[in-house]
Amino acid sequence: MSNRGQVLCVEGKAQSGMATALAAAADFEVRSASTVAAALERLSERSADCVVSGADLPDGDGFDLFDAVRTVDPDVPVVLHPAAGSEALAAEAVRSGVTDYVPGDAGSDRLAARVTAAVEGSRTAGLNRGPAQVVDLVRSVQSKLVRARTPDAVDRGVCEALVGADPYVFAWIGDHDEASGKVVPRASAGIEIGYLDDIAVRADDGELAEGPTGQAVRTHELQVVQSIPSEPGYEPWRGDATERRYRSSAAIPLVHEGTLYGVLNVYADRTGAFDPAETALLGDLGDNIAQALHRVRLRERYEAQYRDLFEEAPVMIVLTDDSPTGPVVKDCNRRFAAKIGWTREELQGRPVADLYTDAAATKLLEEGGYERALAGEFVTAERTLRTRTGEVLETLLQATPRRNAEGEIVGTHALYVDMTERKRARQVIDQAEAMEASMDGMAILDGDEYVYANRAHADIYGYDSPEALVGSSWRINYDDAGIEQFESSVLPSVEAGAEWRGEATGVRADGSRFPQELSLSPLSDGRYICVVRDITERHRYEERLERQRDNLEILNQVVRHDIRNDLQVVLGYAESIRRFVEDERLDHVEQVVRNARDAVEITETAGDVAEVMLTADTETAPVGIRRPLIDQIEESRAAYADAVVTTEGSIPDATVRADDMLGSVFRNLLTNAIEHNDAAVCEVTVAARRTDDRITVRIADNGPGIPDERKEAIFEEGEAGLDGGTGLGLYLVETLVDRYGGDIRVEDNHPTGAVFAVEFPIVE
Repeated sequence: MSNRGQVLCVEGKAQSGMATALAAAADFEVRSASTVAAALERLSERSADCVVSGADLPDGDGFDLFDAVRTVDPDVPVVLHPAAGSEALAAEAVRSGVTDYVPGDAGSDRLAARVTAAVEGSRTAGLNRGPAQVVDLVRSVQSKLVRARTPDAVDRGVCEALVGADPYVFAWIGDHDEASGKVVPRASAGIEIGYLDDIAVRADDGELAEGPTGQAVRTHELQVVQSIPSEPGYEPWRGDATERRYRSSAAIPLVHEGTLYGVLNVYADRTGAFDPAETALLGDLGDNIAQALHRVRLRERYEAQYRDLFEEAPVMIVLTDDSPTGPVVKDCNRRFAAKIGWTREELQGRPVADLYTDAAATKLLEEGGYERALAGEFVTAERTLRTRTGEVLETLLQATPRRNAEGEIVGTHALYVDMTERKRARQVIDQAEAMEASMDGMAILDGDEYVYANRAHADIYGYDSPEALVGSSWRINYDDAGIEQFESSVLPSVEAGAEWRGEATGVRADGSRFPQELSLSPLSDGRYICVVRDITERHRYEERLERQRDNLEILNQVVRHDIRNDLQVVLGYAESIRRFVEDERLDHVEQVVRNARDAVEITETAGDVAEVMLTADTETAPVGIRRPLIDQIEESRAAYADAVVTTEGSIPDATVRADDMLGSVFRNLLTNAIEHNDAAVCEVTVAARRTDDRITVRIADNGPGIPDERKEAIFEEGEAGLDGGTGLGLYLVETLVDRYGGDIRVEDNHPTGAVFAVEFPIVE
């Protein structure tokens, strides 16, 4: 076994290659696993000095793995290394008790350093700080960072957490004042006794800038002094430091994305306290502290911006708190207070319903307005407020849920717009909605004239730019008949407030005409929106479909009548000359009879398929299933005298939703069962069984059967039959069964053959 140290790396879903990178960055023997189960199996085969895990595993997450590993080895260090970290995940890691947490963007070198620290910390437990103490320190600092809401809370929390852990006795955080060059303390904790009052630290130049703090500010790198009593560069502060039992120190720059957020100084009561593991720990803590400071300062900036927006917003804003009797005013902006006539202090804590008229208060409390706002389902609605002097103020209200820092809904945000401003806002909104809704040409008309047209509208009518239409009458785009239609029947209804949609014939700038789909929507100010779409291609497509339908009907007539009738004549003559032919010539006649009969069947099936295509839009209706099934059984017996077609039990009656093509389903299934049968005696059995809501018809034969790999394909269009047939009949069957809302499947018959089972839903 290697003496380099054993690390088990459990790679997450998005962390392929994590083990390879870790092995390259550190002197470890690295094994890998990809699941919780595989990791436990590896540990049962050989113990590890450290386990490194991603956060997202196929059979769990990093915390599931941590719990499982602890049951196998309570002392092995576990480092959580998610692909994408977050404050919430870091906080959960702290709470769960993992040995260390390394964000995914930290890099393999940082991960290697933290794993090395975890391994060395485990091996040297009791020499410096036990693993549990390291965990406690990290957890304490992370907890302070997660909870902090201000920079001061971050500073104080970090300093207090550090001096609560051995061997640190003092910690302080300072700001670099670029103007003066000084490093100015802003927070501290521990054994200080006036230390920060007695010393001076700089970061620009001179003797006071050569200590660890000044160098950390300039280089943005962690600086360590392992022996304050003997370090030459510590001379300006040595006396004050040793008097307070400071024996070693570290200066950690708090840097995030290149920005210095301060410098953290920690002091230990013994020399040599900052070994590589301790240095790596402090470096990572420095990164986390800088990120936390960045976060809270960003939040303070956003909150200040929000406050400015809140105060200076051109609408009235009220923040409410939830209470058992309804919403109460928590705060409001100056505009709301001025409009309603109360001071902000007088409004705070006042029930919102007291500021409404009786009708508006009913909508708020009794008709669910407030509940909808809390649920995020409130839509813009009119609400009437009552001012301090009793005047009525008509407003437009929009309300949304208001949450606290923990994400809990504690009240609402309510925005009120004075109705005198509504008309102007509504016009803007209407125009924006028209622009949004327009898929093709969009225009706004004031009376007869264009006041706006988009590019698509100009293109449809053949103009180079929308400006060519603005100021012109809409009449330039229509002939006399179109103008008369709009003036007599369309515009009067639009002017009365109704919306009109329909088709018309437009006239382009070059005089050509084209069919169009048009909508006219009135606006509140008397103008109206015109949306137009060129439907020339759609008309051509519809005409082409109509021609194809006519051609199909002609072809259907030819196939079902002319060709089928001629084939019936051929079949009749062939059957009549059987008795006059002997020897091998009789086989030729029989072949003619078989082929003619097949051709007749094909024309019948092709005609049915054409009929189905022509009636694709025909609605189905309730149809009894017993009569069509019995008719087709009898016709099969007459057409195929050599086949034995029997029924199993009686055929129950049931009503299904179908049409007059229902019999074609059974005819094609019976024909398929007989004609594709190679048994000495063809036997076909028909059975039907009814349940409460379905009826199933089963047609079984003793033929060659259908291989499993063909059972689905035989119903597809153009799929040839097993003996080379067209397969058209089974395609027709599947098409009709699907139209009727049924289902068809193929099963094996025993000892040989196939069973076609057709199910239909029963209707009243």
